[in-house]
Amino acid sequence: MMRKRGEIHSYKYFIAFTAILILLFSGCSSPMQISNSDLEKYNVKKKVDENSQGDFVFQLVSEKQEYEARDNVKVYGEITYVGDKNEVDIHHSSSAMLFPMEEKIRGFDIGFTVNEIAMTTTLKQGKPYREEYRKSGNYVEDGSSDYLDFMEKFSEMDSFPPGYYVVHGETDFSLEDQERVNIKATIDFKVVE
Repeated sequence: MMRKRGEIHSYKYFIAFTAILILLFSGCSSPMQISNSDLEKYNVKKKVDENSQGDFVFQLVSEKQEYEARDNVKVYGEITYVGDKNEVDIHHSSSAMLFPMEEKIRGFDIGFTVNEIAMTTTLKQGKPYREEYRKSGNYVEDGSSDYLDFMEKFSEMDSFPPGYYVVHGETDFSLEDQERVNIKATIDFKVVE
């Protein structure tokens, strides 16, 4: 079958355009795109971790092992004073608990900002003092473009993008007698589509 010159020319453009579209849709993935099959390779180990030092217990908690991408992720820390006094004052930065985390599939660290220092919180004996994780928007500005895109979107979203997250929580404070207390705990969770 013979084609006219104009038909061959149009046919070449159609093939080239189709090839470009296929490459765009199949070869490009953004750092925001993680499939549920990527997440199946990771098992959540702990949604609760608890450690102590002296008269203090630190507990780090994720309310779920797995969240949907539209869910609000609920992570919090609790410090409980278990000593003999009715109450004690602890001295810390703007937060008595820090929640740095990493998204393991992408390999991205999600920092935590400390805005103030020299804060004091009174802990009542046996009563947990709780702080919930809040996004702080802290990240390394000279990171890769994928990291910067991820962190910009992460900061703008109310929820978390799909991924496998490990939280390295800690409480770091001092007492009236200058004794320093530093307790760490680690939890993990997934966010799926």
